Amino acid sequence: MLSIFLLNYLGAPNSVLFLSILIFCSLILFLRQRLKTAQKIGSYAILVIFAAALMINGDADILGRISIGRFPEKDFYHVYPNAEKISNIADSRWSIYGRSDLVKYSNQDRVRQLFIDGAAGTQMFRFNGNIRNPDLMLQNLLMSQSSSIPFLFLSKAERNNMMVIGPGGGKEVLTGLWAGVEQITGVEINPDFVRIVKKYRDFNGGIYTDFPNVQIHVAEGRHYIKNTSEYFDLIVMALPSTEQLQSIDHFAASENYLLTVEALQDYLKILTPEGRLIFTVHNRWELMRLITTTIKAFDQRGMDMRQILNHFIVLEQDYAPTVVIKKNIFTNEDINRIQSVINTIPKELPQVTYLPYHLDEIPDTPINNLLKQIQNDAANFQNYIDQHQYNISPCFDNSPYFYKIKKGVPADYLWLLAGISFVNVVVVALPFSGIRKTLKKDKMNPLLMSLMIFICIGLGFMILEISLFQKLVLYLGSPTVSLSILLGSLLIGMGTGSYYGRRFYAGHTIKRLYVTSLSIVGSGIILFIFYPLILNYLLSYSQLLRSIICFFMLVPFGFLLGIPFPSAIQMLEKSGLKQYIPWMYGVNGTMSILGSILAVIFSITFGFTVSFFVGLTFYALVFFLTRLWAQR
Repeated sequence: MLSIFLLNYLGAPNSVLFLSILIFCSLILFLRQRLKTAQKIGSYAILVIFAAALMINGDADILGRISIGRFPEKDFYHVYPNAEKISNIADSRWSIYGRSDLVKYSNQDRVRQLFIDGAAGTQMFRFNGNIRNPDLMLQNLLMSQSSSIPFLFLSKAERNNMMVIGPGGGKEVLTGLWAGVEQITGVEINPDFVRIVKKYRDFNGGIYTDFPNVQIHVAEGRHYIKNTSEYFDLIVMALPSTEQLQSIDHFAASENYLLTVEALQDYLKILTPEGRLIFTVHNRWELMRLITTTIKAFDQRGMDMRQILNHFIVLEQDYAPTVVIKKNIFTNEDINRIQSVINTIPKELPQVTYLPYHLDEIPDTPINNLLKQIQNDAANFQNYIDQHQYNISPCFDNSPYFYKIKKGVPADYLWLLAGISFVNVVVVALPFSGIRKTLKKDKMNPLLMSLMIFICIGLGFMILEISLFQKLVLYLGSPTVSLSILLGSLLIGMGTGSYYGRRFYAGHTIKRLYVTSLSIVGSGIILFIFYPLILNYLLSYSQLLRSIICFFMLVPFGFLLGIPFPSAIQMLEKSGLKQYIPWMYGVNGTMSILGSILAVIFSITFGFTVSFFVGLTFYALVFFLTRLWAQR
């Protein structure tokens, strides 16, 4: 739990140094009988001085700045062909969201980039602060963005207020100011981005500080929307991604929850009747998936499939395409007015490729082919999705892998599954083949029973843990906070359960095992039913309150999860098989690794709910095994 506060205050490198000091303190405690009083005092004094120096320096680079990793997916290396040589990190800050860097370039000083761990780049433009008279270069830069073109289509009544989800360096905020939007609300999850933009107000014209009609809130987008009582004419989101998306754990990325069917429904609820969404994604494939997800959201609202096509305007291009989604359908008058504006847009700027009521006139593009397919045969909408070479199916909160481009399970996970499965077979089969030759027959059944229990506990626990973590990300808004709360609650609960669990049915270990495993299944079902209901209700409250409630809801479940492992060890001891306990530790450990891979594969394929209940199934198997053994 302490890591959350250490990362925010000290940053990652200094947090490691601080924890090293704590480890040295424990070393001195172990050596206290061998050290003289003066040595103890001197050692502690040195450690206190080091700790004080760290606290005073905060997240300053005591050991030097860590370089951005040389991974091809890092946006840092793709801004320019020689980005690394011309880049200079002007500001750098650590938090639970990673390291935020402000990068400026020697070849130009019109645009600077903000990165999280070298990825998820967002632009910050040079601006003179005079919105009525911005320089011509800035206007050209803004107009070259596909996300800016839809602002030209707005009437005066449609420019009252706007929400920007993930404003980052402020490009969309600046576009809203330039377009004459009266009130702009930005919702940014990363507080360091907000601090950096405010600090460099001389460069960006004070877009976060000097405009009374701009308010920036540090919050997660879905949580803010659940909490707000305002209605907006515009909700804007451009290239939503964070560093979690481009790390090894990207399938648990928090931003995926911004692009699901449930998220679209949340956005539509707080739009005014004339309100619209302006969403920009990375490429055509993402745009197609966003459109199918939006169609599904409208379909769940009871709208006719063909009428849904009249809610879209599309600007399709290779990079950063944009879709405009209106809450109510575009009328013929709306389209005629927009068409007159389109005719004035220079050809070198991003162009509209789809307008409602003009389906026969639109060019032949992947997105338009999808829309034509729906228009001609709405009943075959799902067939078109199934037959497409990429994964363009609607994305849901239960499986929010919006950026998973290929169908099925990624090859990396399948190779990992095969490798870990092989290791598990070796860990189980090789020792067992030697043991069965020497073990007496009356001891074989207890050993097999124990082996099955340790396998089920290893697989089941890890699948449950991973599934809970992936669900918690939605409710707590941060993978780091979610992991800390989950591990903290489960470790405390399991430690307590391991210690006090032996008091239950103290003379009957088998009975304790089957009663506890059945209780885990029952409490898991109850938890999974009521947990979302409670946390959905609490989304409008602070992250601290949600974290505390999550913690105390998970501790009892952790208490039960902590009982089976030491009980299974005790069962081995009572059966005269104590010498095989280290082997069972190994089996349980390797099965836990296999369980973590299976959890992700199940959640990708079937969703978090199925994954969680697969984990419970292994504890149900423990119940049936131990119940059968008790009857014998």
